[in-house]
Amino acid sequence: MGAVRFQRVAAAFDEVSRVRLCESSGSEYSAAGESFADLSDLVKSFIERGDLGESGGDRDGVRNDEESEGGDWSDSETKNSLERLFEVKGDDLKKTIADEVEVALAGIGDDKSSRGFKRRLMTHLRYKGFDAGLCKSKWVKSSLFPAGDYEFVDVNLKGTRYVVEPSLVGQFEIARPTTRYTSLLEVFPNTFVGEVDELKKIVRLMCTAIKKSMKSVDMPMPPWRRNGYMQAKWFGSYKRTTNAVAPLAAANTALESNHGFGGVKKSMRLEALPTKSYYCRGDFASKDGLRVGRLTAAFQGG
Repeated sequence: MGAVRFQRVAAAFDEVSRVRLCESSGSEYSAAGESFADLSDLVKSFIERGDLGESGGDRDGVRNDEESEGGDWSDSETKNSLERLFEVKGDDLKKTIADEVEVALAGIGDDKSSRGFKRRLMTHLRYKGFDAGLCKSKWVKSSLFPAGDYEFVDVNLKGTRYVVEPSLVGQFEIARPTTRYTSLLEVFPNTFVGEVDELKKIVRLMCTAIKKSMKSVDMPMPPWRRNGYMQAKWFGSYKRTTNAVAPLAAANTALESNHGFGGVKKSMRLEALPTKSYYCRGDFASKDGLRVGRLTAAFQGG
């Protein structure tokens, strides 16, 4: 039994390593790795799922709050916990970032699904003096969930790393949500600004709530809403860039800036030149008076 458990733990570490070490290509800066505690937290979710046959654990890698808390854990307690985690009034640093994000949204638009939105948000925050970055996480397919990638903005302020999510609630939307689950979504602020540990707690709470909601309507838990998949978005390996524009866009801009004036950009394109056939004629002569027709005459015996 001990050997079997060891193999499962080893497999769990292997799965986590594959998730965390998959780096996004084209990024300019690779942030330092997370702490051992963070790695242990991810491994724990895999172990819990692998031990289902022995301990009746949760296959979704989510702590079953109803069982571990003796059934006393309620939706109201989940809601209260979320409200405390979302609170920014008592934290001046959080409020400073959140206020500036709201200003940014008014300037760059509130279409959070548009291409380059998060990069524009990061650029605005840097322009205002914040150490903001665009973080790109990417993970490979595993036996537990599909491959994926994600982008989010972070801000380093006075030794603390804050995650900035203009629409965090969208990450927890599910099909056929129960009324109780919908009430939890209503707690989410328009813009989330919080420490990494706070976001981890939110993910755990919401993944448990997702499982309860979907189970009550006899729907299976989708892999992209499982705890392990959600953790990979923010807490796995990532690369951080502070470029105002994407590398490819920057290259195109530089090329265009060298051709054209007054803001009018011209593109360079290589075209095949038209071909033209030339035939030697006996009456064709050069400026020096040399007649091309002599060669023809020689062949004709003239």
